[in-house]
Amino acid sequence: MDLRTIITFPEVSDADANKLAGALSPALREIDKSVFVERRRTRSESQDGGATLAVILSSAAVTAVAKGIAAWLARNSGTIIEVHAPDGTSVKVKHASGKDTAQTVAAALSAKQ
Repeated sequence: MDLRTIITFPEVSDADANKLAGALSPALREIDKSVFVERRRTRSESQDGGATLAVILSSAAVTAVAKGIAAWLARNSGTIIEVHAPDGTSVKVKHASGKDTAQTVAAALSAKQ
């Protein structure tokens, strides 16, 4: 079963969100080749490459992707991400490091589809 989610970067400018999306996107693809990541623009008139990430992954890839996101957040200290599930729920992850971060992100990624 494919899990679909959106990752945003709240509390930063569109330009900074664009940079963060540009850094996280290839990191997610490297974690598991089956993960599909598409950058999306938050505003259609924007010239950026996309400040939002649409992510599709298998349920088998959730743990690896969550650990990868946790590691990326640890390397990008102070970065805040918000994981939006299709059911309308979202989880904001900030000031995150360590094992708890991976567990939180995994729970958000595998929220009811």
